[in-house]
Amino acid sequence: MNLVHRSAVCLALLAPLAAQGPATTLLAGCQRAAVVVRATVLAATDPSPEWHRLSLRSDEVLKGTVGATFELLEPAGACCGRSLFALQPGQHCLLFLQRTGAVLHPFGGSRGVLADEPDLVQAVRDLLGAATDAARAQRLVGQLQHGDPRVAADAAQALATLPTLALAGNDRDALGAALLTALQRRATTAAPLLDAVVRLQDPALLDQLLPAYLATERDDQARLLRRGLCRVSLPMLTERLPMFVGGDDGRQLRAAELLADLPAAETMPALQNLVQTTGCPRVKLCASEALLAGGASAASLAPFVPEAILELAQRRGRTPRTFRSIRPGQP
Repeated sequence: MNLVHRSAVCLALLAPLAAQGPATTLLAGCQRAAVVVRATVLAATDPSPEWHRLSLRSDEVLKGTVGATFELLEPAGACCGRSLFALQPGQHCLLFLQRTGAVLHPFGGSRGVLADEPDLVQAVRDLLGAATDAARAQRLVGQLQHGDPRVAADAAQALATLPTLALAGNDRDALGAALLTALQRRATTAAPLLDAVVRLQDPALLDQLLPAYLATERDDQARLLRRGLCRVSLPMLTERLPMFVGGDDGRQLRAAELLADLPAAETMPALQNLVQTTGCPRVKLCASEALLAGGASAASLAPFVPEAILELAQRRGRTPRTFRSIRPGQP
């Protein structure tokens, strides 16, 4: 096999794990695949031009039962979701397989065929050895710092899908640290890690998350964190938020934006405090809009909000929300 062909095959094997969604994480494969096996490709035995069939040797069965040699079959061609076309005789692979009758197929299409690499195999062994959600969560948190970034990203996705999430103190600290690192690096794993952190409803983790939200300068990251913070226990959030706001205009604005997304009945006192204490026009505008939407009168805000800002808040509150309809051929 020449170098170019070898590189292409390697990329075809490695890409699925990096791109996978929550339904086809390593954990999902370990739980739902009928067979997990390390195998070597022996030969292509295509029965016709329409079908691609491989004969494989079983090197080590990690889950389920499979013969010393077995076959996998799929439609021919290098199309989306197909997984066998890139495999060549002599290659070693890690397979997640499901049965349809007596026939074996890759679990999750191309995501069930991975490179047989020591770190990846060990991560799978760890997950297969976890019998409860608590044990799985502990193993997944440990994998967040894995040297292989694909395994770390996979663990983050899997944590967000666990039916129950119970972590000890050290593991909670590790999860919080992983989230802060993901936010700093602007990594895609921030979203599932945020989901896991919010599910724990832990005051100590909230005390890490709030400063990260208040200090972010990126609006997209702020929106992500707000969506998570809106799922935190409201009494806990409103109690702890003021400790991290201070007199900084940027932090006050982020606080106002968060409070505006929460139920008005619970956030009116905090918004009124912002309106009365801030000197930033943007903060006054955001807080005033939220207060007016929550039922506060313009007269009650007038002593603390400049007339122009109050008028703008009222005008924006009266403007109905719209969405843009995109039609072909229309600018």
